[in-house]
Amino acid sequence: MKSHYGSVQIALVALVALGAAAPAPKSKEPRIALSTQLDRTAIWVGDRFHYTIKAVHDPAIEIVVDNLKKENLNLAPFVVREVAVRHGAFGANRVLTEINLLMTTYESGQVELRIPSFPLYYFTRVAGMRASSENAAESVPVPVTRIGLRSTLSGDAPRLRDSRELWQVSRLRWLGPLIVGAAGLLLLGIQLLRRLWAKSHLDIPVKKRLGRRARRRMLRDFMRQAQAIGRDSAADQQRYYGEVSQFVRSYLSESLEIDAASLTAQEVEAVLSQHGQNGLCAPVKNILERCEAVLYRPQGVELGKEWREQVQGELAKFAQLARH
Repeated sequence: MKSHYGSVQIALVALVALGAAAPAPKSKEPRIALSTQLDRTAIWVGDRFHYTIKAVHDPAIEIVVDNLKKENLNLAPFVVREVAVRHGAFGANRVLTEINLLMTTYESGQVELRIPSFPLYYFTRVAGMRASSENAAESVPVPVTRIGLRSTLSGDAPRLRDSRELWQVSRLRWLGPLIVGAAGLLLLGIQLLRRLWAKSHLDIPVKKRLGRRARRRMLRDFMRQAQAIGRDSAADQQRYYGEVSQFVRSYLSESLEIDAASLTAQEVEAVLSQHGQNGLCAPVKNILERCEAVLYRPQGVELGKEWREQVQGELAKFAQLARH
């Protein structure tokens, strides 16, 4: 009897030991794991933010995304602006479906808002079935997400017009600045008139033109001076034609007040024609053209010897016409 009882005890102890040594069953991983993410923890009224829903699931599960449109999602008090869906691999044997919602809200007067939950539909593809639509769709709820709401409004603050007493403007208060401003404008006007008066009475230098007698004397003296210049050497030719060209141009500038020093022979002829000096056009043009040819052409020395008498004659004709 005792031996039988002892054997029963030994068997019970062995069963307990085997039960304790047996491994505990592993918890089964959920087929769909949902998580939400915000790109900011708090927003101002009217701000746009991104609300991301991540679903990690088996490859045999397919998330229904056709109904995830901004017109179909009712997440009041939030407004859905855009919806973007992305699929990708997650680990060795899992798939990631990421749903990104661009949202905003115009709610005010609260410290915190909640993005409401909505169902996320899916179905499981079964081997042997022709289309996935033959399976019954299931759903999993997206968890509620909180987001802070900032506001520039304060409940107990008085209105702008009520926060401070209005300043009563009396006649003396606005009459004083008016008188000061009018005095300043009057002073500015006086200073402006003084400047205009002084500017209008400045002595403007008037260039004194040579009289007829002085011009005749100038022509006579230059004719004698030009006749005295030699003719043999190249230096004499350069000196003669240079002084003739300079004298004709300076004489025209003095008598007609034109800038003949910077004009060509053709331009001087055109200016003389405009001033009604048609008689001077031909001799002046001939003199200046021949002077420039002698001064600036390579064969100027030979031309100077050949044209000396002709230029002297044109110069005498110019002096005779210029006296009148």
